[in-house]
Amino acid sequence: MAVRVHNLKGTAERPAPSGYSSWREWWEARKKRKFDNCANLNCKNPAEVGGHVQKDDLSDRKWSIVPLCKECNKKTDSFYVREDDLEPVNQ
Repeated sequence: MAVRVHNLKGTAERPAPSGYSSWREWWEARKKRKFDNCANLNCKNPAEVGGHVQKDDLSDRKWSIVPLCKECNKKTDSFYVREDDLEPVNQ
């Protein structure tokens, strides 16, 4: 199922959880799979970073990490990702 999300501002310097060198490494460990393509359903670039996103649903304000290419990680407008690509982050 696809969900609409937006990038969170001001999270670039947020460190990955203890024991992980990057958000990518954390996401891959949690999901038990490797990055593939960018999670943005309208993008075919390889994923490069673990991007902080939030659903555009006011009833669910959790932050999540998704695999994104660097270009999509800078998007200011909303985009769609597969819900199973979202990995919630404790805020």
